[in-house]
Amino acid sequence: MEWSPDEDDVRLGGEVYRQAFRSTGAPALIADPNFVIRDVNDSGLEFLGYRPGELVGRSAAEISGEDDIYADIVDHLSRGETWSGRFVARTSDGDKVYGRGTAAPILVDDDVEGVVAIFVDTTKQQQYENASEVLNRLLRHDLRNELNVMYGHIQRAQSADSEEEATESLQKAQKLILEIVRKSERARDLRDLLERSYAATNRPVRLDIVLNNAMVEVMREFPGATFRFEVFPEVVVNADDLLSTAVEAVLENAVAHNDADDPVVTVDVEVNEDHVVLSVADNGPGVPESQRDLIFGREEYDQLHHGTGISLFFADSVFDSYGGDIWVESNDSNGATFKIRLARV
Repeated sequence: MEWSPDEDDVRLGGEVYRQAFRSTGAPALIADPNFVIRDVNDSGLEFLGYRPGELVGRSAAEISGEDDIYADIVDHLSRGETWSGRFVARTSDGDKVYGRGTAAPILVDDDVEGVVAIFVDTTKQQQYENASEVLNRLLRHDLRNELNVMYGHIQRAQSADSEEEATESLQKAQKLILEIVRKSERARDLRDLLERSYAATNRPVRLDIVLNNAMVEVMREFPGATFRFEVFPEVVVNADDLLSTAVEAVLENAVAHNDADDPVVTVDVEVNEDHVVLSVADNGPGVPESQRDLIFGREEYDQLHHGTGISLFFADSVFDSYGGDIWVESNDSNGATFKIRLARV
């Protein structure tokens, strides 16, 4: 049987093209010459957090997350030229998502009849790149503070009135040197994890298995602390291989910055319909409300404030990449409770 153009036109008619557009795995949209959105495929709706039909009839400018980039896209398309490059979009919740994409004019008889845009989501990569940059900044801040303290101990040793006083100051300086080495190695390991996760995609992860393994690790690391927990419920969350390291960082923080004679950490899991809340409570000094964003690296340090180290920033970045969150509350008596929200799968 011979092929004919007419038969191909019937086989690949308008409905086939519409279905191909809607089912493609990459986020895509179609707009008219005035950049009013006329269609968005399923991947695009998921990427931007909208339901079917919610974006149709709205200006593409409403989902733009960066005015300069949007103006450049419009400029190219208005001249009948294809645009490609980095873009920033804004979701229905107001969050920014990142990607690279191409937007091309739909030309009919040399007239622009519409626009089609296809994007590749690079949000997670962008988040981890930003996280790596801030991780380095926090490390420099912590090292600078500890080096200043160490220098003070050395000066006191030089001017000490007795050998005993000099020895005590030098021992404190030596302890800080070991802490600097440990913190530098920790930062290097966390940065390596971030960099290796550029291509990672979120997937279903058993939270109870991650927690059981994390508890074994921290109990081995801090044999003098008491950890209270019950059997964790079997629940699957949206995460990746970094979840265990991030959870361990929160558990370690509950002990490492605990000034109680007998550190106690209580771990609990609350399962809701669409999300899980993991609670890590301690009996330490607590966190003043004014510093509750500072400790996660969400605000710049100054000379009067300091955080608790790089681990909480790392954990915050990881949970954010899952669409989750971490925050801190005060206990009823003393100490702090770190709460982690993760989406169920």
